[in-house]
Amino acid sequence: MSENQNSKLSASQIQNIIYVALNESKDLTSESEDFIDNTIGDHAYSPDTYLKAASAIYREIYYRCAKDLELTSRESSLLSHVIRLLKLSDDLVIQLDYEIGLMIYKKIFREAVSDGDLSEAEQELLESTSDFFKLRKRDINKAISKQALSYYSFLLANSLNDGILSQDEMEKLAVVAHRFGLTQKDLKKLSVPNKKEILASALGSIKARGEIFEGDEEYIRSLASFLNAQDLLKPCLMDLELYTHIFEIRKGNLPILESHDFILQPGEKLHYSVRITYQKKMGSKLKKKNGTLYIGSRRLRFVGLHQSHEVKYKNIFDIKFHVQRSPRLSLSVSSGAGGGDYLLQGKVDPGMLFELQEAIMFLIRKSRGLEKKGIRGSRYIPDDIRSEVWYRDGGRCVICNASEYLEFDHIIPISKGGSSSADNLQLLCRKCNSEKSDSI
Repeated sequence: MSENQNSKLSASQIQNIIYVALNESKDLTSESEDFIDNTIGDHAYSPDTYLKAASAIYREIYYRCAKDLELTSRESSLLSHVIRLLKLSDDLVIQLDYEIGLMIYKKIFREAVSDGDLSEAEQELLESTSDFFKLRKRDINKAISKQALSYYSFLLANSLNDGILSQDEMEKLAVVAHRFGLTQKDLKKLSVPNKKEILASALGSIKARGEIFEGDEEYIRSLASFLNAQDLLKPCLMDLELYTHIFEIRKGNLPILESHDFILQPGEKLHYSVRITYQKKMGSKLKKKNGTLYIGSRRLRFVGLHQSHEVKYKNIFDIKFHVQRSPRLSLSVSSGAGGGDYLLQGKVDPGMLFELQEAIMFLIRKSRGLEKKGIRGSRYIPDDIRSEVWYRDGGRCVICNASEYLEFDHIIPISKGGSSSADNLQLLCRKCNSEKSDSI
């Protein structure tokens, strides 16, 4: 090949010259080894430029022959003589064949997933392409990574059309991600809109059952991972843990504490011990006393430094819980001492106040014979009903328009004959649901 440095040909110019010669040749099998050198003549070019041009020519010819995943004897003969005339090494030919194979696989994959569906026939075609070109899985995954991520994103968005990502849907997505080599780093590139609302809906579905199952936590963890919502996972798990306690309380399974300062009556149990400030208006003055509120199975008892009192649950005719500003419970009693406000001291977890509320409300109902341990009306709400109510109410509390800590509320309580139909359900935030439940 000429090494003349004057007026060197470019790769595209060499390609054009060789293409014309190959097309005009009447019989490539009879052309001599010097066919290309004679065609280019005295034109100057570098070895690298020639190799680039020759490789491009071979790629195009090999693509036309192999794109149908079959090489006829005529095509094989053509390729053999092209390789001979272009003077391509065996190693380079193997490399070029492999590159063309990846390109064809990528093209087939892109066309196959363009409609958002990968049919069985299309999957078989991809497998046949991989086998024909002997493609390595690692190289395939790298070649189609962008298209595969777009396909996965489409499937995820389609699965979320109803605002729910079921366990089956997550398993199918995981299979797709594994099959096409999508890593967690790849998947974290996806932006999932409304992920907060989707997680809230999932938690609402779990809470609507009235029971936390063993796999619920893992489901929420998996869902957060699929939604790229790791920043929202911690509050979700805290909410799940809270409702684990709440549902046990609703079944009558309250925690049991060791009794120290609180003197128990025969058969009585101590459930909670809380540091509080008791305050009550005496005329125009507001008197405050620090102490401990003991929540027992039969009574509430406040123990202060200089004064104590107790309230039997059956004597409470109204109770309100306040979460904002100064978290407290306010009691109105039918007789005796104990009416007033009980302010929780220190930094108060709203979930703890909610748990106390559920426990006290249960104990009040139990004192009136309205609760029997282990016997409750069915609160199960089917998935389609929950989805209908969620979208009807716009994923917000129907009272205050809040979008956090939402619960499915029975407008007519189950205990009073209400059903779990869409017409008898509404979305309420925890605060509004608590206030709705305050009337005993």
